[in-house]
Amino acid sequence: MFVGREKELDDLNRLYHQDRFQMFVLYGRRRVGKTTLLIEFCKDKDHIFYSAEQSNDKRNLEKFSQNVFAHYGETTLEPFSSWENALEYIDNRQKNRNLVIVLDEFPYLANQDKALLSRLQHMIDHRLQYGRLFLVLCGSYMGFMEKDVLGEKSPIFGRRTGQLRMKPFDYRLSCQFLKNYSREDQLMLYGAFGGTPLYLQQIDNHVSVEENIKRLVLEPTGYLYEEPHLLLGQEIQEPGIYNAIIEAIASGASKSNEIASRTGEESSKCLKYINTLIELGILHREVPFGEKKSSRKTIYRISDFMFRFWYRYVAANRTLLETGAQNIVWDRRIRPDYSNYMGLVFEQVCKDYLLIQNVRGKLPILFTAIGRWWGTDTGTRQQVEIDLVAKDGNDYLICECKWRNELLNYGVLEGLKKKADAYSNNRGKTYYVLLSKSGFTQAVKEEAEKDRTILLVTLDDIFEPVDGNSNF
Repeated sequence: MFVGREKELDDLNRLYHQDRFQMFVLYGRRRVGKTTLLIEFCKDKDHIFYSAEQSNDKRNLEKFSQNVFAHYGETTLEPFSSWENALEYIDNRQKNRNLVIVLDEFPYLANQDKALLSRLQHMIDHRLQYGRLFLVLCGSYMGFMEKDVLGEKSPIFGRRTGQLRMKPFDYRLSCQFLKNYSREDQLMLYGAFGGTPLYLQQIDNHVSVEENIKRLVLEPTGYLYEEPHLLLGQEIQEPGIYNAIIEAIASGASKSNEIASRTGEESSKCLKYINTLIELGILHREVPFGEKKSSRKTIYRISDFMFRFWYRYVAANRTLLETGAQNIVWDRRIRPDYSNYMGLVFEQVCKDYLLIQNVRGKLPILFTAIGRWWGTDTGTRQQVEIDLVAKDGNDYLICECKWRNELLNYGVLEGLKKKADAYSNNRGKTYYVLLSKSGFTQAVKEEAEKDRTILLVTLDDIFEPVDGNSNF
């Protein structure tokens, strides 16, 4: 089933039908659906698809040669002696006819042959650009793809004709896999499995949220029980400290010194490993809204919800889980804490919702930036956090996201206004956006009726069809 990547597929087909040389760079973390997209793209086209292996250059070239010869019906030729010879052979055989060449896991090839990118640049400049090959370089190591392939110091810088960093599905696309559940249950599953299509496909829509999590994540035989370790093992040589760092962040450490303290490693060493995890798309760096990337207030978070769930609930309870204690781990460790866990998930859902509404022009401002803010109230000297701030010039959305079972009350609205003042008194038009899982008290509704700068968003609004009418 091909779901949710129609826009990306259309973009690839649009480039293909230009009938000229293309070099497209596709990258994103593992399991996000890159290969599935490329297989769908290649379905009705003349193509050679090669998935590189973690082997040496000679072995990869031999296997690629087999793919090429099989494509052209050759059986007795010797393997190519170089990648230039392979591409030259293909270019000759095509005779200006369209052909898609996919080099999946391209970093494996480039790491084994350090001159490959330079030779590829020479081939593009002197030969390939005059033909109609559609070359796709695909990789999961995002740091390598962004620096060594797309970066300005790359030999092939400026040769690409298109690129895409493929991200996990947002909550809307993820919930297309979860149609038998209530809105709340859909988001609870999204919080545990994230937006990775392969993980969402494992969910059994005929059993409860609890049963799916137990079967797929908590059972030692479950599909996701070893998944984070397996993914890390494919990318890094020393998984121990990486695991410790992710577990520390999942348990509440967010600043580099806190992470170093929890892991018992030096801060400089921790930062090195943290940067690698960022390049792999497992962690991301965050600073308070409006501050420079170099801010001393930098914190680190887990990017993928499945990783976050696993390191919070599985890593700390493996001994229990491997002795058959899935039920008690759910009852004592997960169920009582899950509402707290969902707070950050709901923040991301609300952010995605506001981004969608912004694109539709359905908000009172057209914001150009959005993010979380935290800092010190200069009046009270207390720490303050605002779930989301969005800005358009001097006009702002100041947002509170509440994943609670009770109605959001008037005190929350008053508190949000005080937080906004702690953030800045130098604002133009300010709108206060309250996003609540369970709805609002009558007092809040009445205040919103009187004051058009107060915007209320329910769970039904968040799931409103994109072509529907906005409550704004």
